[in-house]
Amino acid sequence: MDDSTDALSSASLDAPPSLPGIHSPSPEAVLDSVPSTEEVVENARSAADIVAGQPSVDELLGRNR
Repeated sequence: MDDSTDALSSASLDAPPSLPGIHSPSPEAVLDSVPSTEEVVENARSAADIVAGQPSVDELLGRNR
């Protein structure tokens, strides 16, 4: 090894800054707010409905059909 590598490995580094305390909800609280499978299925939209609601390429590009 060269001297610059030795100097870097032996140099004293400042301690990293402490991180602020972060409030995080409990896993149970997070899971309680998740909808059930039945609710998700009930509120789901078909792919055809989603695609039908999107503008066509011609509309996006301002073309007349």
